[in-house]
Amino acid sequence: MIARFTPAFVIVVALLFAAPAARADQHLDASVSFIKTLSERAISTLTDTDISGQERRTQFRNLFREGFAVDGIARFALGRYWRSASKQEREEYLVLFEDVIVNTWADRFSLYSGQAFEVRNASNEPTNGPEKVALVSSLFFTSPTSPVRIEWRVASQGEIIKIVDVKLEGISMANTQRDEFNSVIRNGGRNLSALLARLRKMRDS
Repeated sequence: MIARFTPAFVIVVALLFAAPAARADQHLDASVSFIKTLSERAISTLTDTDISGQERRTQFRNLFREGFAVDGIARFALGRYWRSASKQEREEYLVLFEDVIVNTWADRFSLYSGQAFEVRNASNEPTNGPEKVALVSSLFFTSPTSPVRIEWRVASQGEIIKIVDVKLEGISMANTQRDEFNSVIRNGGRNLSALLARLRKMRDS
């Protein structure tokens, strides 16, 4: 689930230290520049060991909302169960989804110890919608000889730019989350209440 430590920490640290590279494509330029700007702001706040845990969570929530397509990712993770959910269930789910991510990730920044992060290249991805999508490839060096390959899917439409997915070693975190959420719901009698109960427990633990 979201609480798995290693993927979450790698994603968050990678977001912090993404750097721009020279691009000929304006959309790719804008996508990488967006990540760099967000990372600089995060570095100045979230890695500060003097701030309280609550302040760090507040700062993380603000950056998470700004940088990621939170509602879109949450809906994708719920899959077909979003359509059958009531208005009240949808509203609670969206709140819980964000709360669990914020509470799980926010305090991981104090664990960063100077690992290197490199952006290697970026390319356009085909899309059926009006948005443009860039895939930014990068390496996060958990050790000098075994970097983790990370790919960022960044979508833009007009002035709006958001991260819509992150792939670790080719594995989509959005797809993984959807599979896990759907498994919880199926094992709970195909009731969304089973997932909501699990998320409440994770949030409050």
